[in-house]
Amino acid sequence: MKYQLHIKARKVAFFVVLISLFALHAYATPTQFGVSGLLNQPTADTLDSGNISVGLWVNSSGQPSNEKATILPVSLTLGLGTFLEAYGSFPNLTFNDEETLSGRGFANLGFKARVIGKRSSPYKVALDLQAWRQIADDESRDGKTDLMARAIFTAKKGRFGLHANTGFLKNDDSFGDDDQFVAAAGIEYFPMARLRLIAEIEGKTERSSGMDDEIELMAGLQYFFSPHLTFHLGVGTGLTDSSADWRVLAGISTSQGIGTFTKPIPRIIEPVLPQKEKATAKKSKFKTITPLLPMSRLAKPEPKIESELPVNPGEEEIIVEPENQIKLVSNVLPAVLPATAVSSPVPKPVIAGEKPKELFKPKKPIKTVVYRKFRFNDVNFAFDQHSLSETGIKAVAQVAASLRKEKKWFLIRINGHTDAIGSEEYNVKLSNRRAASVGKQLVVNEGFDPARMFIKGFGESEPLASNKSADGRRKNRRVEILILLPQKGG
Repeated sequence: MKYQLHIKARKVAFFVVLISLFALHAYATPTQFGVSGLLNQPTADTLDSGNISVGLWVNSSGQPSNEKATILPVSLTLGLGTFLEAYGSFPNLTFNDEETLSGRGFANLGFKARVIGKRSSPYKVALDLQAWRQIADDESRDGKTDLMARAIFTAKKGRFGLHANTGFLKNDDSFGDDDQFVAAAGIEYFPMARLRLIAEIEGKTERSSGMDDEIELMAGLQYFFSPHLTFHLGVGTGLTDSSADWRVLAGISTSQGIGTFTKPIPRIIEPVLPQKEKATAKKSKFKTITPLLPMSRLAKPEPKIESELPVNPGEEEIIVEPENQIKLVSNVLPAVLPATAVSSPVPKPVIAGEKPKELFKPKKPIKTVVYRKFRFNDVNFAFDQHSLSETGIKAVAQVAASLRKEKKWFLIRINGHTDAIGSEEYNVKLSNRRAASVGKQLVVNEGFDPARMFIKGFGESEPLASNKSADGRRKNRRVEILILLPQKGG
């Protein structure tokens, strides 16, 4: 019977590994037990609806008895809704009967539901229920079932995250094992976009009379090779005789689906910090495009290039906020975000050979109407990046060439939009950065006056289509350039 169980387990394991070969289209960080979280400990985040995550692990440990154990766990996580996930794991694909010695002698199946907080909320609470099925060389213990319930708490701010959980483990009483209280905590820190540093501590009360409590520490990292592949590594030690002397955990996880529960890992170049001012400030060498002719009666322009959308001039009103005016980090480079602080003075753009003119600096919101509108879809940017692609650079050049022929005095506002994949906070930042990239291209390479340019990131708040389909999400990922004419008295 034990042989038949191993044959069935091999078939299940083969199926899970087969899935992992094709799981290459989203982000996820399952633990070695399947539940989404750090290395061993869960977080209150849940895998987004439609996602599937697979992890393959190596768990090697040394025991107080000087024995060593090495096992190969595999984990599987399914996103069942925006707040619910199902997960499970199998302890050992090597079938070397060392899973009990390693302290990982069980397969598990569980559900986690986020009950407080949205996916993008800084504070979240989740409830976790799971069953452990003992897999042991000892036939009297093999097949016994333990049950666990726990509450999970998560708090995140910026690059830091704190996680804690506490609960109750109901052990099968066939061997006289005591029920146990469990508690754990973890901390995470992102020193860079692709790297996540982790520290964990887990404790359980004594399993039977005369034994020590089980307490184990682990520190490690997760490195995101791509949006689809994550490497996990942890090194741990036990603090009591009932815990392993040492433990090394390594794993690879991969996922596919339409969403993600983790903060996406962008490939974004951080803005260059301004260098110390030199004695003589360099003057900008580019010629600014600043039409100064008075406004004439609005006429309906026909779309002239592929990216231009037809509009009825004067019908759509836009309020331009002064804080959205693009800012400069150096004499030519605009800030990545409109609110980015600039420690050095903002240089004044000048026309070659002329004295600098006073910058246009609005002190109150400006009422404008949309005169022309251009739209760029997501093919103008590399995936999950804010930098313009070659296609995007050419599209901006076409818009610039068309605007140079304008005789009206206008302002430019660049709006960034994303789909609903990723957190709201991340999407706002990404849309801001993409809008700023278009603005930078117009200023640095096309010679437009940055003082008359404004950028705004809307994130996922203004979709053109449903985010439930790939085509709808593609339409929602866009950047729009609005050519605005100020209204009288605005």
